Amino acid sequence: MANEPQPRRRGPGVLAPIAILFAAAMLAGGFAGYNQAAVEAGNAALAPWVGPLVAFLFGAGALTLYFRRHVDTWRSWSPRKRLYWVSLAFSFALGIVIAVLMQAGQMNGAAEIFSNAALSPTTGLLLAALWVGGLGIAMVFYHRSIDDHERYAYQLGAVAGFYAFVIPCPVWWVLWRADIAPPIDAMALFVLALTVNLAVYLWFKFR
Repeated sequence: MANEPQPRRRGPGVLAPIAILFAAAMLAGGFAGYNQAAVEAGNAALAPWVGPLVAFLFGAGALTLYFRRHVDTWRSWSPRKRLYWVSLAFSFALGIVIAVLMQAGQMNGAAEIFSNAALSPTTGLLLAALWVGGLGIAMVFYHRSIDDHERYAYQLGAVAGFYAFVIPCPVWWVLWRADIAPPIDAMALFVLALTVNLAVYLWFKFR
């Protein structure tokens, strides 16, 4: 009937952009895996910047289409909420730049992002500066824009990530000293802590 309420159109949420960023990361990882397999097989690999560039174009294009679809909603948001999304977009762009540099700056033909292959001194210094400076800027934007609910989820995720590091790290260290385990891999512990951090954060944010 004419007086029946129309279904309310859903506004933009955070799950779709997270899915887009995750898909872009998986796409870059797929290119990195292909290059690594090609190098190990003695075949020609793609240029190291191809995967991150394709992932960036995919992510930027998908996010642009998503933002354009909800442009009226974006305009109605408060400056604080816009700042939150700026921090996410900045972090995404920073991650892509770091991934490109890590692949392009590796020596001896290595193609894996998280490998321990040698980096050129210039690349190492640039990556360190980007990580410290870029993460510092993103943290300022993020913490100025979140509400109490997200801050609570963030703090619980941070504590879980902390435990995911401080528990296995000394265990691995003493087992290595006892010649039971291989040498400690800092990036493996970093990825573990970050994964636990993200899982707990998302659980308490969206449950």
